[in-house]
Amino acid sequence: MLIQLILVAALLLFIGRLVAQFRNQKISGWEFIGWSGLWLGAIVVILFPDITSFLAIKVGVTRGVDLVIYVSIILVFYLLLKLLLRIEKIEKDITKLCRQAALKDEIKDN
Repeated sequence: MLIQLILVAALLLFIGRLVAQFRNQKISGWEFIGWSGLWLGAIVVILFPDITSFLAIKVGVTRGVDLVIYVSIILVFYLLLKLLLRIEKIEKDITKLCRQAALKDEIKDN
């Protein structure tokens, strides 16, 4: 019971920080909705852990905690892929900008 209170309190802090980020326009509306949904879903699972057991049985997993771990791993790999793709795009943009700047310097020198 104590761990549930600690986890819910931590997630409520995350949601509070998320609201502040949204109000300061540091994240988009879709990001706000997605992260809010994730944290609220986590709160529901923490407060009602039998939900995971019910869902696990429905999808053919033996324990609810196993289902949570499987879904978490898939989510982490998906987010990692998104980050890697974004980093590659930023690297290409930086390369393009550097080339343009070098060409402008070359034109000025001639």
